[in-house]
Amino acid sequence: MAHEPIDTLGKATRHNLLVKAECSCGNVRYHRSADLMMVFGGGRDPQSLNFSCDRCKPSIKITLLEVHPEHLPKRLMIHKPMKVGGKIEWFVERFRG
Repeated sequence: MAHEPIDTLGKATRHNLLVKAECSCGNVRYHRSADLMMVFGGGRDPQSLNFSCDRCKPSIKITLLEVHPEHLPKRLMIHKPMKVGGKIEWFVERFRG
């Protein structure tokens, strides 16, 4: 049985995936797909999200990751978007699986 590709934030959320945004300078940020879906919509392709790097202005590589607590770093920090007054604000919190 073939698996269908995970090409939307809604599908990524159903599979409880993390979205990893990685810059060529080494800066990495992790996001819960459910948090991104609440802000950008469930039909949005994760590859089309525009992330920026605080250190430089490169192209960002997007990767979807399965959540396996035994394989994740112990102190994984999640960057969570929230709409505040029509503007997206980013907050950092510790990942709790």
